[in-house]
Amino acid sequence: MATIIVPVGFDNGPRFGPNGGVEPDFYEVTVGSQSAGLPRDAYQVWSTAHVDVQSHARLQFTRRRLVELAEPLVGPRTGEMVERMLTDNLLVEFEPSSRSALGLLQAYNLHPTAQGMGNSGDRPEVFRIGRDGNVLLEVVPDVYSFWCGSFTAGSMWDEVQRYAKELPAGAPLNAEELGHVLSAAVPMIVSSRCGFLEPVG
Repeated sequence: MATIIVPVGFDNGPRFGPNGGVEPDFYEVTVGSQSAGLPRDAYQVWSTAHVDVQSHARLQFTRRRLVELAEPLVGPRTGEMVERMLTDNLLVEFEPSSRSALGLLQAYNLHPTAQGMGNSGDRPEVFRIGRDGNVLLEVVPDVYSFWCGSFTAGSMWDEVQRYAKELPAGAPLNAEELGHVLSAAVPMIVSSRCGFLEPVG
């Protein structure tokens, strides 16, 4: 499976100086306890990493796809910016169903930024995540529980292990297998702005 790319951090929006102006001085993205002040072109690359939710959901949003979408806005230096943002931990890459997917769970936490809307009597197997009454995602129960509770743990992997311990005896998945299922849901959650990734520590 292809290596995919996911944005890291929380969007704090534009920052104008005391005199205002037409263009902001920078755009702020919080990553852990640090804030990054991004120029417009870098912010456009980072923001573009959230688009194409369908590709994220299919685990097909690769570095190449990000460059393809951002280059018309940013220009020929887009690839260099992606490299720098990977180094600066504003983007992260991993390969689904591999050890790197479990590494993602160990290195990051997931914070929900939308509302849990539960399930319904006519579709009890489907849980909804949304905002202001609008459904943004429909997910299976394991993913919903993970999304609801992962921010309370030290890392996403800690939450997976806790959740796995609470499964009934004979559950079809062990912690590692469950981790692969849940890591595959992270790009869709982040790209739809229903959660954001924060580095552990």
